[in-house]
Amino acid sequence: DEWDKQAAIEDPRMIKSYGVHPWYAEDWTLENKKRLFDLLSSDPNAHVGEIGLDSKRGQILGQTMVLIQQLDIAEYFGRVVSIHDVGCEKMVLDTLKGRNLKGIILHSYGSDSYVKPYSEMGCYFSISPRLLSRSDIRVKRLMEAIPDDRLLLETDSPACGKEFKGMRDFSERLGSIIGRPSDELLSLAEENLRRLFP
Repeated sequence: DEWDKQAAIEDPRMIKSYGVHPWYAEDWTLENKKRLFDLLSSDPNAHVGEIGLDSKRGQILGQTMVLIQQLDIAEYFGRVVSIHDVGCEKMVLDTLKGRNLKGIILHSYGSDSYVKPYSEMGCYFSISPRLLSRSDIRVKRLMEAIPDDRLLLETDSPACGKEFKGMRDFSERLGSIIGRPSDELLSLAEENLRRLFP
């Protein structure tokens, strides 16, 4: 299964994360909970994700219960979480408030509406090539809202699409829209990533 594939990765450049995606929240069991606990217990460099809420797929109540349990485990072990959030920003924000997490990554983030409250919580905003399918105005608005010290870049592979030619190409395309050099964006993202995962 996916967790076995993660566990088998030996590339030191890869950051292992385990979690049940909201699309599969109905698959969450006590066995999965124990396994997540055991995986994190045995690997101090593993983190939790991709977890979260998705209003377009599945039942939110069940997803919320699964999210809370996985956040509890991440908090217990002091691990970073990668959050999937589609149309549930307020609920995710409320669920994260008051938690003592090592770090929060908002995976493939795309909404400027909640950047301020998420920033105040110290969240990182991970931008993927999927953002480029939106209008330049929306891309600029989002990128202007995200603090430089909270920006991450990601592939979102395999969902990055056939047009994806690599992170250099993505950062160049993004930079041309927002008027910033590609190297600057890549450097910022790398610096932020190193701070999050020292």
